[in-house]
Amino acid sequence: MLQAVSLTCRRGQRRVFSELSLRLEAGQCCLVSGPNGSGKTSLLRILANIAQADEGQLIWRDRPVQSNDSDYRRQLVYGGHAPGLNGSLSVQENLDSLLMQDRVPLEREACDQALLAGGLLAYRRVPVRQLSAGQRRRVFLVRLSLSNRPLWILDEQLTALDSAGQKFLGELIAQHLHKQGAVILTSHQTLPWDLEVQHLDLGQAC
Repeated sequence: MLQAVSLTCRRGQRRVFSELSLRLEAGQCCLVSGPNGSGKTSLLRILANIAQADEGQLIWRDRPVQSNDSDYRRQLVYGGHAPGLNGSLSVQENLDSLLMQDRVPLEREACDQALLAGGLLAYRRVPVRQLSAGQRRRVFLVRLSLSNRPLWILDEQLTALDSAGQKFLGELIAQHLHKQGAVILTSHQTLPWDLEVQHLDLGQAC
């Protein structure tokens, strides 16, 4: 599904990682770990085609990924450190906008069920700026639950989530893998789920 071949990333004169390769097939999950500064976020941004590696290549379904490759980006959902929400809009308005970007049909019943599962149905008309950090993270998780994109790239999505939110994310990932999707994630916490995952330790890959 996704292959990274001999990726090298530099920051100024410092080499963050080099000759890094990975392969992720449908139904697989990869946990990227490593100390601060080892390049976890840099790697995920490269895999999401937001940033470019200094050397190496991405291959998606046997096709090389080009710089600013819109076709490839339509195959993935990227979750960065910030949820990427508009604080002046309500939860529902943010979801409507995000799902339009994802080209997901806006089915109100399915959206209501996802908001209920994410513990946000009562907050659907509340401006996002009034939500807690954990609730804002849950808005992104609701988007994930409604997404039809096969590749999820998730950077520290456990941050700010309570135990119920972490359980919700784990269920979403398990369901996605069961549907033959693929997930790449980082976390400084031990994953609280019983999932089979590959491990890529950037502390050893540098």
